[in-house]
Amino acid sequence: MATREKFNRRELEHDLKEPDTFFETITEARDYFEENRTLVMAAGGALVALIAVVIGISSYYSATRNAAATDFANAVANLEFDSPTAADASLTSLTERSNTGAYGALGSLYKGNLAAEAGRYEEALVAYDRYLAAAATPYLTQVALMGKGYALERTGKEADAATVYDAAAAIQGPYTKPALSDRARLAEKSGDKSKAVEVLKKLLELEGSGAGSAAIEQRLLALQGSSAS
Repeated sequence: MATREKFNRRELEHDLKEPDTFFETITEARDYFEENRTLVMAAGGALVALIAVVIGISSYYSATRNAAATDFANAVANLEFDSPTAADASLTSLTERSNTGAYGALGSLYKGNLAAEAGRYEEALVAYDRYLAAAATPYLTQVALMGKGYALERTGKEADAATVYDAAAAIQGPYTKPALSDRARLAEKSGDKSKAVEVLKKLLELEGSGAGSAAIEQRLLALQGSSAS
């Protein structure tokens, strides 16, 4: 039987370093103004006022983003030192504020994982959905979907979990094969043998001659044999 694969936290942290595009854009506007102050001032009062607003927005977002970065860094450090309670406190502070950019979304992903690991599945579902509403990369979307599928299973919503695993399996990433395996498992559990066989064949095609191919073939033979009997 397939099992849920946990997050590789170090791989996840590597992907969390993507820049916040909006913040970069505002910063570029501020830098342009600072470098071309005389030219811009000559363009007229209205434009100067507009640029002043941009600078004000930039300063505001810079402050909020710095606070968000601090909370996020504290959470990651606490996780490294195996202090999930302290990490959860930092993530709660982060996700409850507005204008936190990419850090707020990533905080929701981490919070979902922590809540799921602690058995707080309803809380995990809320956090995963919050992240998925702002997901930036296919890989992290797949991570969140796998976590959500697991939490849905734990709350007895296996039909919803199957749909989520389908979505995760449709993304090319490190969790594509686990998503297919979990989807086949749920199909088999619900008695939908034809769906289980269909999904396992896709999984076997992806696995090729890899280490997991024998186990997949055994699952297929068992299903096809029971269908014939």
